[in-house]
Amino acid sequence: MVRFGVVGAGAIGQLRIKALSNAEGCELTAIADLDIARARAAAPSRDTGVFDDYQQMLESDAIDAVVVSTPPQFHEEMVTHALEAGKHVLCEKPLSNSVNGCRRMIEVSSRTGKVLATGFNMRFYPAFQFMKQTIDSGVIGELDNVRGFAGHVGLSEFKSSWEYDRSIVGGGALMDIGIHMIDLTQYLLGDVVEVFGIATSNIWKLNGSEDNGYAIMRSPEGKIATLHASWSEWKGYRFHIEAYGDKGMVRGSYGPMRNMLVYKKSPGGGFRRKLNFYPKNIILEKLLGWQWTAEKSFRRELEDFVRLTEGRSEVIADGFAGLRVVEIASAIYRSTEEKQSINLAARK
Repeated sequence: MVRFGVVGAGAIGQLRIKALSNAEGCELTAIADLDIARARAAAPSRDTGVFDDYQQMLESDAIDAVVVSTPPQFHEEMVTHALEAGKHVLCEKPLSNSVNGCRRMIEVSSRTGKVLATGFNMRFYPAFQFMKQTIDSGVIGELDNVRGFAGHVGLSEFKSSWEYDRSIVGGGALMDIGIHMIDLTQYLLGDVVEVFGIATSNIWKLNGSEDNGYAIMRSPEGKIATLHASWSEWKGYRFHIEAYGDKGMVRGSYGPMRNMLVYKKSPGGGFRRKLNFYPKNIILEKLLGWQWTAEKSFRRELEDFVRLTEGRSEVIADGFAGLRVVEIASAIYRSTEEKQSINLAARK
């Protein structure tokens, strides 16, 4: 049983707290938030320790691991202190709002020997797990390319202005809804070593926060991915990713959650089609909101985080994956300015 402390009891922190209360191998023992009343209100029992100073929580002997669920500008300080205090850390995405911040956090994780993971919970959504399993099984043959789109209507989706402030988040649409798409792309494609991108700010005209970001990416094996992240998807929330092989394709989408698989069993044979629907997920989201799906994925992510601390992880994004996503977004911004592709060092 791994004992967890949560830093940040806001909307996402509260979902993390609920997930910890239901995840196997996890025990919530402490919550820290600057608003002590909010921390107390989020505590599931009187036995849960509450703090208005996360460093005091780190000094407690009641926790083995920490979930950092605060705005991105605080991640590096909090994650670093937690690692230095001998705690494993699962940090909300983005890992940091800068590439250098991510690298410093990974260095501390390596030096202290404590696990650092990044909260890309959409890896645990059933539709995208189906995609990963389909690619790995060889049903669509050898993977050739990945295509993704993530978008919503823009500023009306945000509760606070800091959520689209580049100095806090690190960017615009790419670091918002696009960040999950970037992670899923590298999760399905494999490592990314070259990026060409264009970021535009023609809609909302925010200072440094793009409303549309486009990218072409290449893996070390020469496989290609394209993606588009948008804050001007006037049709409403859209999120889908497709993978194409030499024998077929598989698509995963969310809002609602669905899959499409098209494949052929023999070179000369016709194509077969399979559709996956997730009626339980759709109905419960109608009744309980998107939080139902998020909390369930958080639970699975936490259970895999425990496995990662034991050296047997299956799905979760580690610290390097968190770095790579921020590197890719940063490369798109550089590519926009320099009008050329940007090379990234291959993962060792």
